[in-house]
Amino acid sequence: MSTLPESQQHEPCSDAYAAEDARAAISALAVSDEQADDAVDDAELFAPLTEAEVQNCVFSTWYPQFAKVTFKSEVIRPLDRQFTDYLVADGVFVPGERKMEYHDELESFGSSSDGEWSDNEEEGEAVQLDLEPTSAEITRRIAKLGGSVFPRMAWSAPTDAAWASTTGTLKCTEAADIYWLLKSSDKIIHDLAADRYPLPAPVRTEPELVLRQWANLHPSMVFRGFVRDHKLIGVSQVDVQHHAFLHESSSEIYQQLTDFFNAHVAKFPSASFCFDAYIARSVNRVLVMDFEPWSHVVDSCLFEWSELVNAQEPLGLRLFPEGVNPIGHFTAKYSTNRFPVEMTADAYHGSIATLIEKMQTESKSQD
Repeated sequence: MSTLPESQQHEPCSDAYAAEDARAAISALAVSDEQADDAVDDAELFAPLTEAEVQNCVFSTWYPQFAKVTFKSEVIRPLDRQFTDYLVADGVFVPGERKMEYHDELESFGSSSDGEWSDNEEEGEAVQLDLEPTSAEITRRIAKLGGSVFPRMAWSAPTDAAWASTTGTLKCTEAADIYWLLKSSDKIIHDLAADRYPLPAPVRTEPELVLRQWANLHPSMVFRGFVRDHKLIGVSQVDVQHHAFLHESSSEIYQQLTDFFNAHVAKFPSASFCFDAYIARSVNRVLVMDFEPWSHVVDSCLFEWSELVNAQEPLGLRLFPEGVNPIGHFTAKYSTNRFPVEMTADAYHGSIATLIEKMQTESKSQD
């Protein structure tokens, strides 16, 4: 649903699960045939990022300025060298437990004459790490934040590893919980390598561990704002589900997010960027969750990046439509990390076909 005047509205649909083709179907209704013919790869739509634009999105850079309008957090920095060595070490393991190691046989797989794996556990050199100082500091910070936190690093949270936790969430109550999530996350590896965003050379940023006070958030109330040249161009629902109450309150939601942007987020130092915000309806308050650069590697949610880059006026609020059956209705985001793609491909393409057919029917009915 859009908050724009009726003459400018188009059905804001998307599968958004990995739905490049779904977003393309949405965009086909929003742009002219001539514009569609001129479509280019998302990367070609953007000027190169500057180091300052990326550094502005480091958590410890923006948190002091927005501390009053975000979740209470603790930043642990600098990090003990043994802790960062642990994060990049091979295998997923928690200190004190047996390390899962990849031995030399993996590198020469298929070259053995008898095809047998060696049972010699002394092969493969174990990494000796002392994480007691880091664990003690984490425990102290968790206590300061009320006993439950969710972790992240400078740019990223281990959202791709939530499936690996015992709760299926990022909620952590002790250091071991945090270690397990961080070690299970590809996003954290990219964060540490400073290659999260495309730059001519990696950004030299000191690693940091961030603990944020845990809260039971409703995914339906998370929204992503897209800011271009200091102007809020569009806002998208992040959750890939239809929620009728969002459509009923769309004007109020968009106004609330616009007011929050003007009062707080507009002070962000970059001219163009993305931000995530959460509306806490119980206390009628908006909180900023994160910032990301204006880049094609950031998820454009229910928009096409070409729309956001080329829009001549605000695109309003886009919400997930009724009647679309995304793959997300029976599995959480990132849950395909647990399964081969073949197990979800049929369901995914079936939902895309349904989405496109629905949109084509509605488009014809409006003509």
